Amino acid sequence: MNAGTTTTSVSTLGSASPGFLAGAERDWNVSRTTLLVILAVPWLVAFSGVAAALAGKSSYKLLTQEDGIAETAQVVFYTITLLLGLVLTCRLWRTESKAIAVLYLLFCGGLVFLVGEELSWGQRILRWETAESFAAINKQGETNLHNIEGVGATFKWVQMLVGAYGTILPLVLLWSKSLARYRDKLSLLVPHCTLIPYFALLFLWRFYRNVTDPPQEFYFVVSEYNEVLELVLALGFFLFVVFQLRRLKRGELRGT
Repeated sequence: MNAGTTTTSVSTLGSASPGFLAGAERDWNVSRTTLLVILAVPWLVAFSGVAAALAGKSSYKLLTQEDGIAETAQVVFYTITLLLGLVLTCRLWRTESKAIAVLYLLFCGGLVFLVGEELSWGQRILRWETAESFAAINKQGETNLHNIEGVGATFKWVQMLVGAYGTILPLVLLWSKSLARYRDKLSLLVPHCTLIPYFALLFLWRFYRNVTDPPQEFYFVVSEYNEVLELVLALGFFLFVVFQLRRLKRGELRGT
Protein backbone atom coordinates (compact mmCIF):
# COMPACT_ATOMS: atom_id res chain seq x y z
CA MET A 1 0.00 0.00 0.00
CA ASN A 2 1.53 3.32 -0.98
CA ALA A 3 1.80 6.24 1.39
CA GLY A 4 -0.99 8.21 -0.25
CA THR A 5 -3.40 5.31 0.05
CA THR A 6 -2.46 4.77 3.68
CA THR A 7 -3.04 8.41 4.61
CA THR A 8 -6.42 8.47 2.91
CA SER A 9 -7.55 5.25 4.53
CA VAL A 10 -6.51 6.34 8.00
CA SER A 11 -8.19 9.73 7.76
CA THR A 12 -11.47 8.27 6.54
CA LEU A 13 -11.46 5.30 8.91
CA GLY A 14 -10.98 7.63 11.84
CA SER A 15 -13.91 9.86 10.96
CA ALA A 16 -17.70 9.55 11.09
CA SER A 17 -19.61 6.58 9.76
CA PRO A 18 -19.85 7.61 6.05
CA GLY A 19 -16.08 8.20 6.00
CA PHE A 20 -15.47 4.93 7.76
CA LEU A 21 -17.46 2.97 5.20
CA ALA A 22 -15.89 4.77 2.25
CA GLY A 23 -12.39 4.18 3.59
CA ALA A 24 -13.11 0.53 4.33
CA GLU A 25 -14.51 0.03 0.83
CA ARG A 26 -11.27 1.36 -0.63
CA ASP A 27 -9.12 -0.75 1.67
CA TRP A 28 -11.05 -3.93 0.87
CA ASN A 29 -11.75 -2.94 -2.73
CA VAL A 30 -15.28 -4.33 -2.43
CA SER A 31 -18.81 -3.00 -2.89
CA ARG A 32 -20.72 -1.37 -0.06
CA THR A 33 -23.01 -4.42 0.14
CA THR A 34 -20.08 -6.81 0.53
CA LEU A 35 -18.53 -4.59 3.18
CA LEU A 36 -21.78 -4.48 5.15
CA VAL A 37 -21.92 -8.29 5.04
CA ILE A 38 -18.36 -8.45 6.42
CA LEU A 39 -19.35 -6.08 9.22
CA ALA A 40 -22.58 -7.97 10.01
CA VAL A 41 -21.31 -11.57 10.00
CA PRO A 42 -19.74 -11.72 13.50
CA TRP A 43 -22.91 -10.34 15.08
CA LEU A 44 -25.14 -12.70 13.11
CA VAL A 45 -23.06 -15.73 14.12
CA ALA A 46 -23.00 -14.61 17.76
CA PHE A 47 -26.76 -14.09 17.71
CA SER A 48 -27.27 -17.54 16.15
CA GLY A 49 -25.92 -19.04 19.37
CA VAL A 50 -28.39 -17.04 21.43
CA ALA A 51 -31.24 -18.03 19.10
CA ALA A 52 -30.26 -21.71 19.29
CA ALA A 53 -30.18 -21.57 23.10
CA LEU A 54 -33.63 -19.97 23.18
CA ALA A 55 -34.93 -22.62 20.78
CA GLY A 56 -34.09 -25.38 23.25
CA LYS A 57 -31.33 -27.66 24.49
CA SER A 58 -31.41 -30.00 21.49
CA SER A 59 -30.94 -27.10 19.05
CA TYR A 60 -28.16 -25.63 21.17
CA LYS A 61 -26.36 -28.97 21.44
CA LEU A 62 -26.59 -29.44 17.67
CA LEU A 63 -24.80 -26.12 17.26
CA THR A 64 -22.20 -26.34 20.03
CA GLN A 65 -21.47 -30.02 20.76
CA GLU A 66 -18.28 -31.87 19.73
CA ASP A 67 -18.33 -32.26 15.93
CA GLY A 68 -21.41 -30.04 15.90
CA ILE A 69 -22.15 -27.26 13.45
CA ALA A 70 -19.92 -24.63 15.08
CA GLU A 71 -16.91 -26.89 15.56
CA THR A 72 -17.16 -28.38 12.07
CA ALA A 73 -17.36 -24.89 10.56
CA GLN A 74 -14.31 -23.87 12.61
CA VAL A 75 -12.28 -26.73 11.15
CA VAL A 76 -13.43 -25.87 7.63
CA PHE A 77 -12.48 -22.20 7.92
CA TYR A 78 -9.21 -22.91 9.73
CA THR A 79 -8.26 -25.34 6.97
CA ILE A 80 -9.15 -22.90 4.18
CA THR A 81 -7.26 -20.15 6.02
CA LEU A 82 -4.25 -22.46 6.36
CA LEU A 83 -4.16 -23.12 2.62
CA LEU A 84 -4.59 -19.43 1.78
CA GLY A 85 -1.99 -18.55 4.42
CA LEU A 86 0.56 -20.84 2.77
CA VAL A 87 -0.12 -19.18 -0.58
CA LEU A 88 0.34 -15.76 1.04
CA THR A 89 3.54 -16.90 2.75
CA CYS A 90 5.06 -18.04 -0.55
CA ARG A 91 4.10 -14.83 -2.33
CA LEU A 92 5.48 -12.64 0.45
CA TRP A 93 8.73 -14.60 0.34
CA ARG A 94 9.00 -13.87 -3.39
CA THR A 95 8.40 -10.16 -2.81
CA GLU A 96 11.43 -10.12 -0.48
CA SER A 97 9.27 -9.69 2.62
CA LYS A 98 11.03 -12.71 4.08
CA ALA A 99 10.77 -11.73 7.75
CA ILE A 100 7.02 -11.20 7.37
CA ALA A 101 6.77 -14.47 5.44
CA VAL A 102 8.39 -16.33 8.35
CA LEU A 103 5.81 -14.86 10.74
CA TYR A 104 3.04 -16.02 8.43
CA LEU A 105 4.60 -19.46 8.36
CA LEU A 106 4.39 -19.52 12.16
CA PHE A 107 0.76 -18.40 11.85
CA CYS A 108 0.13 -21.34 9.52
CA GLY A 109 1.75 -23.65 12.06
CA GLY A 110 -0.68 -22.32 14.65
CA LEU A 111 -3.58 -23.12 12.31
CA VAL A 112 -2.31 -26.69 11.88
CA PHE A 113 -2.31 -26.98 15.66
CA LEU A 114 -5.85 -25.59 15.94
CA VAL A 115 -7.21 -27.98 13.31
CA GLY A 116 -5.40 -30.89 14.93
CA GLU A 117 -6.74 -30.04 18.37
CA GLU A 118 -10.31 -29.57 17.13
CA LEU A 119 -10.17 -33.00 15.46
CA SER A 120 -8.27 -34.59 18.37
CA TRP A 121 -5.55 -35.16 15.76
CA GLY A 122 -7.82 -37.37 13.69
CA GLN A 123 -8.88 -39.67 16.52
CA ARG A 124 -12.61 -39.18 16.06
CA ILE A 125 -12.25 -39.70 12.31
CA LEU A 126 -9.94 -42.73 12.39
CA ARG A 127 -11.41 -43.96 15.69
CA TRP A 128 -8.23 -45.08 17.41
CA GLU A 129 -8.21 -45.76 21.13
CA THR A 130 -6.91 -43.13 23.52
CA ALA A 131 -3.70 -44.11 25.28
CA GLU A 132 -4.28 -44.82 28.95
CA SER A 133 -1.85 -42.07 29.97
CA PHE A 134 -3.91 -39.51 28.02
CA ALA A 135 -7.29 -40.89 29.04
CA ALA A 136 -6.36 -40.51 32.70
CA ILE A 137 -5.72 -36.77 32.43
CA ASN A 138 -7.94 -35.68 29.54
CA LYS A 139 -11.46 -34.76 30.64
CA GLN A 140 -12.91 -35.96 27.32
CA GLY A 141 -10.75 -39.06 27.19
CA GLU A 142 -9.30 -38.03 23.83
CA THR A 143 -5.88 -37.33 22.31
CA ASN A 144 -5.65 -33.57 22.54
CA LEU A 145 -4.01 -30.99 24.76
CA HIS A 146 -6.72 -28.40 25.35
CA ASN A 147 -8.86 -30.82 27.39
CA ILE A 148 -6.07 -31.91 29.72
CA GLU A 149 -6.82 -30.93 33.30
CA GLY A 150 -4.95 -27.71 34.08
CA VAL A 151 -3.75 -27.13 30.52
CA GLY A 152 -7.19 -26.08 29.32
CA ALA A 153 -7.06 -22.96 31.50
CA THR A 154 -3.89 -21.84 29.73
CA PHE A 155 -5.60 -22.19 26.36
CA LYS A 156 -8.43 -19.97 27.58
CA TRP A 157 -6.01 -17.20 28.51
CA VAL A 158 -4.26 -17.58 25.15
CA GLN A 159 -7.63 -17.19 23.45
CA MET A 160 -8.20 -13.99 25.37
CA LEU A 161 -4.80 -12.64 24.34
CA VAL A 162 -5.48 -13.46 20.68
CA GLY A 163 -8.78 -11.63 20.99
CA ALA A 164 -7.04 -8.66 22.61
CA TYR A 165 -4.45 -8.60 19.82
CA GLY A 166 -7.11 -8.28 17.13
CA THR A 167 -9.13 -5.79 19.17
CA ILE A 168 -6.56 -3.35 20.50
CA LEU A 169 -3.72 -3.30 17.96
CA PRO A 170 -5.87 -2.24 14.97
CA LEU A 171 -6.97 0.81 16.96
CA VAL A 172 -3.41 1.57 18.06
CA LEU A 173 -2.19 1.27 14.47
CA LEU A 174 -5.03 3.44 13.22
CA TRP A 175 -4.65 6.29 15.69
CA SER A 176 -0.99 6.30 16.71
CA LYS A 177 0.98 9.06 15.00
CA SER A 178 4.28 7.61 16.19
CA LEU A 179 3.57 4.39 14.25
CA ALA A 180 2.57 6.19 11.04
CA ARG A 181 5.92 5.52 9.35
CA TYR A 182 5.61 1.79 10.08
CA ARG A 183 1.92 1.50 9.22
CA ASP A 184 2.45 -0.25 5.87
CA LYS A 185 4.52 -3.07 7.35
CA LEU A 186 2.51 -3.41 10.53
CA SER A 187 -0.73 -3.61 8.55
CA LEU A 188 0.55 -6.98 7.28
CA LEU A 189 0.43 -8.30 10.83
CA VAL A 190 -2.55 -6.47 12.30
CA PRO A 191 -6.17 -7.12 11.28
CA HIS A 192 -8.01 -4.34 9.47
CA CYS A 193 -10.22 -2.31 11.80
CA THR A 194 -13.36 -3.72 10.15
CA LEU A 195 -12.37 -7.10 11.59
CA ILE A 196 -12.22 -5.89 15.20
CA PRO A 197 -15.61 -7.44 16.14
CA TYR A 198 -14.37 -10.88 15.06
CA PHE A 199 -11.74 -10.66 17.77
CA ALA A 200 -13.46 -8.40 20.31
CA LEU A 201 -16.40 -10.75 20.87
CA LEU A 202 -14.11 -13.60 21.91
CA PHE A 203 -11.85 -11.26 23.89
CA LEU A 204 -14.72 -9.90 25.98
CA TRP A 205 -16.31 -13.32 26.40
CA ARG A 206 -13.08 -15.00 27.45
CA PHE A 207 -12.34 -12.17 29.87
CA TYR A 208 -15.75 -12.70 31.44
CA ARG A 209 -15.33 -16.49 31.58
CA ASN A 210 -11.77 -16.33 32.90
CA VAL A 211 -12.59 -14.10 35.85
CA THR A 212 -16.13 -15.20 36.78
CA ASP A 213 -18.12 -18.38 37.20
CA PRO A 214 -21.44 -18.62 35.33
CA PRO A 215 -24.68 -19.18 37.25
CA GLN A 216 -25.14 -22.91 37.80
CA GLU A 217 -28.61 -22.95 36.25
CA PHE A 218 -27.12 -21.64 32.97
CA TYR A 219 -23.76 -23.36 33.19
CA PHE A 220 -24.19 -25.53 30.08
CA VAL A 221 -25.36 -22.63 27.90
CA VAL A 222 -22.59 -20.31 29.05
CA SER A 223 -19.78 -22.87 28.92
CA GLU A 224 -20.66 -24.07 25.41
CA TYR A 225 -21.20 -20.60 23.92
CA ASN A 226 -17.45 -20.37 23.51
CA GLU A 227 -17.77 -22.68 20.48
CA VAL A 228 -19.89 -20.04 18.74
CA LEU A 229 -17.36 -17.30 19.39
CA GLU A 230 -14.48 -19.54 18.34
CA LEU A 231 -16.29 -19.83 15.01
CA VAL A 232 -16.40 -16.02 14.84
CA LEU A 233 -12.64 -15.97 15.45
CA ALA A 234 -12.07 -18.58 12.72
CA LEU A 235 -13.99 -16.37 10.31
CA GLY A 236 -11.86 -13.41 11.43
CA PHE A 237 -8.64 -15.30 10.63
CA PHE A 238 -10.06 -16.26 7.24
CA LEU A 239 -10.99 -12.68 6.34
CA PHE A 240 -7.65 -11.38 7.64
CA VAL A 241 -5.77 -13.59 5.17
CA VAL A 242 -8.24 -12.82 2.36
CA PHE A 243 -7.69 -9.10 2.96
CA GLN A 244 -3.90 -9.49 2.70
CA LEU A 245 -4.16 -11.61 -0.45
CA ARG A 246 -6.38 -8.97 -2.06
CA ARG A 247 -3.81 -6.30 -1.23
CA LEU A 248 -1.05 -8.47 -2.67
CA LYS A 249 -3.02 -9.06 -5.85
CA ARG A 250 -3.43 -5.30 -6.30
CA GLY A 251 0.32 -4.83 -5.84
CA GLU A 252 0.01 -2.93 -2.57
CA LEU A 253 2.43 -5.21 -0.70
CA ARG A 254 5.15 -5.29 -3.32
CA GLY A 255 8.44 -4.07 -1.96
CA THR A 256 7.14 -3.79 1.61
